[in-house]
Amino acid sequence: MEPLAHTLAGACLAETGLKRLTPLATSTLVIAANLADLDGACYLHSADLAFGLRRGLTHGALAWVVLPALLAAAMLGIDRHVRRRRHPDCAPARAVPLLGLALLGFLSHPLLDWLNSYGVRLLMPFSDRWFYGDTLFIVDPWLWLMLGSAVMLAWTATRRGVALWIALAAGTTLLVVFNPLVPSWARVVWLVSLCVLLAARIVLPARTRPRVAIGALLAAALYVGLMYAGSRVAERQVAALAAQRGWIAGRIAAMPVPAEPTRRVVIVETATQYLLVHVDWVRGPRADSDPAVIERGAPHPAIQAALDLPSLQGTRRWLRFPSYQVVPAANGAWLVIIRDARFSVGTPTGFGVIATVLLDRQFRPLPPPIS
Repeated sequence: MEPLAHTLAGACLAETGLKRLTPLATSTLVIAANLADLDGACYLHSADLAFGLRRGLTHGALAWVVLPALLAAAMLGIDRHVRRRRHPDCAPARAVPLLGLALLGFLSHPLLDWLNSYGVRLLMPFSDRWFYGDTLFIVDPWLWLMLGSAVMLAWTATRRGVALWIALAAGTTLLVVFNPLVPSWARVVWLVSLCVLLAARIVLPARTRPRVAIGALLAAALYVGLMYAGSRVAERQVAALAAQRGWIAGRIAAMPVPAEPTRRVVIVETATQYLLVHVDWVRGPRADSDPAVIERGAPHPAIQAALDLPSLQGTRRWLRFPSYQVVPAANGAWLVIIRDARFSVGTPTGFGVIATVLLDRQFRPLPPPIS
C-alpha cells in the first residue's frame, strides 16, 4: 500500500491504548509501519534497481527480526540523548515495550503490501518468491477512512492536530472527489463519511477513543476479509466463464479497482493473450460481455536480447503478467516495449509500460533517443 495507509495503520494501533505502554510508543509504531519502505531509496539509483529490490529484502523474514530491533535501539538512543536531556524529569522509554511495538508496527507493513497486486517477497533473503493477495487496490480510500477515523478523533485535541487533519482531509478529498476513476456514488459516500466523522469528533468523549480505534481496526479487518473473499469469488466466476467459452486458460487473477469494493478486473492468461474480464463479484460476470485483450507478444529475438541485459534484471524479477511489443526503428534498430497487464487496471491507458529498450540490428543495446 501507499505511505498514508501504512502511517494510519501505525497511528491507529497506537490509539488502541498501546501508546500508553511507554514513552515514544506512537512515534515507534508510526515509523515502524513505514520502515520497510527504506528500499524506496533504490529509485535514486535507477528504476531497474528499484524493481529488483523493492518489496524484497526490507520486507522479508530476516528484516522482521533485524529492522524492529534497530528501530527500538535508535528510539532508546533518541530518548536518552535528546528527549530526556531536554526534559530530565520525564519517565524514560522502556526497551521491551519499544521492541514489541516496533515489531508490531513493522509487521503491519508487509501484511498491507501483500494485500495488493504488486505483491511482496515475504521469504527474502531465503527465497525470491512473490506473494500476491490481490485484495485491495494500491490506494484504497475506504481503508483510509476506517483507520483515519480513530486517529482523527484522537489527534484533533490540539491546534496542531486540527491543522494536520484539515490538510489531510482536504488532500485526500481532492484525490477522491476529482479522480475520474472514482465513481460518483463513492464520492458522495466519502463526503458524507467526513461529515459523520466531524459530528463524532464533537459528540464522542475522549475516553471512548481507544474503543473507537479498536473498532476501526476490527472494521478494517472485516473489510479486508470481504475484499479477499470477493477476489477469490471473482476468480472462480471467471474460471467458470472461461470453461464455458472454451478459453484455454492458464493463470487467473482478480485485480481490485479504485474505490469499488465489489468490482474486479480478472486477468485470464492464454497462450498468446491476456483477457481482461470486468466482474461485479456479487452478481457475477455478464455472459455476453467481451473481454478486453492485451497481446502477450509474438516471439522475437529482440525480446530475449532485451531481457538478458544486465540493466533489465530487476525489471525482469518484477514482472508478473509480462507483455512485449517489438517496433522497428531507424537504421534497422528495434524498440522493445515491456508492459505488465496488471498495471493497465485502474490506471490511465498506457500506464502498463514498465521499460523500453532500444537495440541495434545485432540486438545490442543503444542509448535511448533524445526526446
